[in-house]
This record gives sequence, structure tokens and C-alpha cells, in this order.
Amino acid sequence: RWLARLAASLVSGYASFWGVRVVSEGGEGLKADPKPYMYVWHPHGFISFVPAFIMGGKAVAGEPHGHHWFGTCISILFKVPILGEIFQLTNARPVDRRSLDLILSQGGSIALQPGGVKEQAATRHDQEQAFFPAKLGFIRMAIKYGRPLMPLYIFGENQIYRRLGGFDWLTKAIQKMTGMTFPILTARFRLPMAGLMPLKSDIHLRWGNAVDVGPAEDEPSEERVQEVFARYVAELQRLFDANAKNCLPS
Repeated sequence: RWLARLAASLVSGYASFWGVRVVSEGGEGLKADPKPYMYVWHPHGFISFVPAFIMGGKAVAGEPHGHHWFGTCISILFKVPILGEIFQLTNARPVDRRSLDLILSQGGSIALQPGGVKEQAATRHDQEQAFFPAKLGFIRMAIKYGRPLMPLYIFGENQIYRRLGGFDWLTKAIQKMTGMTFPILTARFRLPMAGLMPLKSDIHLRWGNAVDVGPAEDEPSEERVQEVFARYVAELQRLFDANAKNCLPS
């Protein structure tokens, strides 16, 4: 695992060079029992900078609950030279059913972002928001394997870049041509689309209480899915409300 630790150290060092640093970590979830979870992070952000550049080190080290876990992202990113190799080394996997089933069926932990590209396309530096898929696939998968859901809010992720208004049409055009979502943004020195030159940002990680999903069930009823989802959203809202005042940039 030395190569994985080296890769994680290099990319987190790159983030630190630009002033993107985790300055605090807390929340009730840090004291949760050491067992596998399904971590669900919010918000997506413009490019999920913190999950991509910082959280890989935690995944490789098995922090914070003593189990190695796997972050997830769209499959096309693994085809990008160098980036794909770094993702593989730092425990990132494609967010597809085959990969998730394989990890969870073997008793592993995963981290995913339910809002996906729709949330990414709508990301703003002056607004916090959470999107969820209509079919609630992440809830169904958690129930299928009886895996507790743990929300993680990454305060500061949305402020790593600044959104440029009036270019939604261009974001849609790029997505149609490439399959990738790129909100039109400015970065360091007000350079447009300089994704590898982020603004300085203090990051606060807050882990919420684990949301129990009950016994494993392959095909849960819609009623059960909605009940678990309601409890998850309530915990996410509580986590955000309890920390936003102290953790969001002023």
C-alpha cells in the first residue's frame, strides 16, 4: 500500500499548495462504531475537489472508522491519463452497479455523492444545496446490504471556485459533446476554467450520525425506501444546521 499512500500524499500536498486545507474535522459520526458504512458526501461542488484531492488519503488509511473504503465517481474519469491511475491508487472506483455490488457484497465501505452531475451543473459558490436521484438508488443499495448511511458535509467545497453566470448553455453543450459536466467558473487569479488552480479555502469536515437502514433486503418496498430516505434527509439537515454558522465562509 506504500504506492497508494504516496499518491494520496502527493495529491493532498497539491491541494495544500493552493491553500485548500482541512482545518477542522468533527461531528457525531467520528465516534461511531468501527464498522463498514455507506458514506454519503455533500455537496458535489464544481469538480468535487476535496473528495478527489484530499479524501483519498482517508480512504487508503481507513479513516475515520478503521475500515478501508472506496470513493466513487463517473466512469469516464478513469479514462483520463494520470488522473485515472491516481484515482485507482487512492481507492476510487466507478460509480456503477457492478463495482458497488462487488465492494458491498464483500463487506466493504463506499462513499458516494447522490446528486451527481445534475447537482454539479447547478453548483454555485453562494448557495448550498443537495440533489437526490428520483429512484433513490443509494437508499435501495444501502438497504440491500444492510449498510448504515452516514452523511458527510464538506463545508467550503462550493467556495473553491466562483461560478460565472449566463453560461448554462455552454455547460450543457460540453456535457452533450463529452459526457462530462463542467460548470463555467473562475479560479485563482480570476482565470476562467482553471480547475487545477483553486482558490484558497478552509475546509471543515462534519460527519453526521449513522442512519440505520434495518435488516438487509434485496427488494425493499417503496414505503421502506421513503422512510429511510426521510430519516437520512432529517439527519443531513440537522448536521448542516448545527455547523453552517461556524463552518461556512462568511
